[in-house]
Amino acid sequence: MTEVTAVPRRRHGKRARPSAAARLAAVAVLAVVGVGAYLLWPASAVSSSTVCAYAGNTPASLAAFSRQVGQQVSCAELFSYSNKNWAQWVSPWFTHPSPDGTDWSPWIKADPSARRIVVTQQMIPADAPADWRVLGAQGAYDGYARQFADNLVAAGMGNAVIRLGHEMNGTTYPDSLGNNPSQYRDWADYWARVVRAMRSVPGAHFLFDWNVSAGYRNIPLNSYYPGNDAVDIIGIDIYDLGMPGDPKAPAARWASLAGEPGGLDQIVAFARAHGKPLSFPEWGVISARGGGVGDDPAYTQGIVNEISRNRVVYQSYFDRTTGGVLPLKDAPKSLIVWKHYFGAGGSLHGKPW
Repeated sequence: MTEVTAVPRRRHGKRARPSAAARLAAVAVLAVVGVGAYLLWPASAVSSSTVCAYAGNTPASLAAFSRQVGQQVSCAELFSYSNKNWAQWVSPWFTHPSPDGTDWSPWIKADPSARRIVVTQQMIPADAPADWRVLGAQGAYDGYARQFADNLVAAGMGNAVIRLGHEMNGTTYPDSLGNNPSQYRDWADYWARVVRAMRSVPGAHFLFDWNVSAGYRNIPLNSYYPGNDAVDIIGIDIYDLGMPGDPKAPAARWASLAGEPGGLDQIVAFARAHGKPLSFPEWGVISARGGGVGDDPAYTQGIVNEISRNRVVYQSYFDRTTGGVLPLKDAPKSLIVWKHYFGAGGSLHGKPW
C-alpha cells in the first residue's frame, strides 16, 4: 500500500494577539533551560487518554514505533484515501488480506478488547460529481455508508473512531467544505447522514470525530457543525508549524500558536460549549526545513498541557516524515517529554475507551 498521509500546511493571514487565558496557560508550558533540562508537569496534574500513532500502513510499523518509544501502542491511525469509485470507498484497503502485511483485521481480532483503529475516511471517491455535497445531504449516498459500516464490522472494526472528512476547513482534500455558506451546510448535513447510516448497522459502535485543522481558514465553526447528535468527538490537528518568534522563547511561541484565529483555543472553547470531548488525531514537531524549529519539547509539552485541562479521548503522534514532520526518534528532546507522559507508567499512559 502506498503511503498516503495528511500533509501539514503553512497557515495564512494575521495572527490574533493571544488571549489572557492563553498567555496564562503558557506559563505552565515546558521551559528549556539548557540542553536536556526540562520542567515537566507533575503526574497528578494530567488526565488520561488513549495513546495512538500513525506509524505507517502495517501492524509491523506500529510495532516498530512501540519499540522506539518503549511501550506497547495498541491504537493505530489509518487513512482511507485514493478511492477511485464507491466500490473501493466501501471496502477500504486495510480490511483486505494482503501479502505486504497491510491487512489490519487479524491484528484487531487477536486482541479486540485492547486494540483500536482510527479510520480517516474521505467523504467521497474520486468519481463523485461536482454537486456531491447537495446529493449527499439529500441521502443519495446513505447506502454506501451502510456498506462501509458493514465491511468494518465484518473486519472486527466496529469499535473504530471514524475521522470523516477530516480537516474539512482546509483546501487540500476534495471533500472539503467548499467556498460558501450553502456548501458548508450541505457538507454538514451530508456528514450527519453518513453518521446515521453507519450507526444503523448491527454491530456498529463507532465514535465519529469531527476533525478541524487548527488555524486554517477561520470559518465560523457553527456554519459547518453537523450537530451534537452526530458528533461524538471534536478533533484538532495541530502541528508545530508557522509559530513566529524566537525558538528560545517557547512559552510565547506556544501562546501564538494556540491563540491564532481559528486555532486551538477557539476549537477547545467550541467543544466545551457543546459538551464534547476532544481528540488530537494529528500532531508532530516539524523540521526547520519543513517550516518549524526542529526538535521542540516546548510544543510537545503544550500538547500535554492541553490534554491535562480537557476531556481527551485519544491523541496520535504523526510519526512519519511527510510534510517535514520529525519522527520521534529524530526528535530526542521531544521524545523525552512524550515518554514522560505517554510512556509506560506515564501519567497519560491511557485507558480503554
